[in-house]
Amino acid sequence: MTTPRHVVLIHGTWSHGDTLGDARREFEARGFSVHTPTLRYHDLPRHQGAPKVASVSVRDYADDIVGLVESLDSPPLLVGHSLGGLIAQLVAARASHAGLVAATPAPAAGIFAAYPGTLRVFGAHYVQWRPWAKPLYPTSWKLFRRRITNTTDEDLARELFAEMVPDSGRVYCEMPFWFLDRAKATKVDFAAITTPVLAVGAERDRLVHRRVARATAKRYANGEYVEIPASDHLVFHGRALPLTMARIDEWMSRRQVLT
Repeated sequence: MTTPRHVVLIHGTWSHGDTLGDARREFEARGFSVHTPTLRYHDLPRHQGAPKVASVSVRDYADDIVGLVESLDSPPLLVGHSLGGLIAQLVAARASHAGLVAATPAPAAGIFAAYPGTLRVFGAHYVQWRPWAKPLYPTSWKLFRRRITNTTDEDLARELFAEMVPDSGRVYCEMPFWFLDRAKATKVDFAAITTPVLAVGAERDRLVHRRVARATAKRYANGEYVEIPASDHLVFHGRALPLTMARIDEWMSRRQVLT
């Protein structure tokens, strides 16, 4: 019998496993066995999940995904979007895998990310007392539309907005204040990742600047950067999805990842 070719898709902030449903179907159509885990407490209603997720570390998220990866019968392709892109890198440094795709990734320790668009969306979280112990609630529709889904079809944007859940305030202190974090939660062991790495940026991303993806690719011996034209932050949705999959297809074929 043929060993399944696994893909693990890791969602981003305020999301859940089904958020990447369209991307999952694209990989399934290519013959892969696809796993779309939901990060810790992201499956709970807002009032239940908020107090539980508030103090979760990005390392906790990574621990859960490492457990999934190690349960598989062959090394998977790791694909992460946004915060999931950072988590995928943390997992790749610890678990056997076939390759890594970090799409519009959140920054690892040492990568500059304090761009105006990022600060406009997340800045309000930091003006409250002890933000590392508070949940990070979803942003407003106005900011979601202007900064995250600025090129996405509005109907799809509203659908995604309605499904958002609270996330960890601790994670959003670990990322920008990595230099104060004794645990070094967002520090990636780049040298430990020797498989092919593809970092995906988006031309019109107003949340995570495309320079973050470029800087991420440069950290790896086998890193490459590609950019999705006319796309906002959501490269795995809507009109951007076929372009993103085409870039991944070409990279996987050329680098012989799960081929």
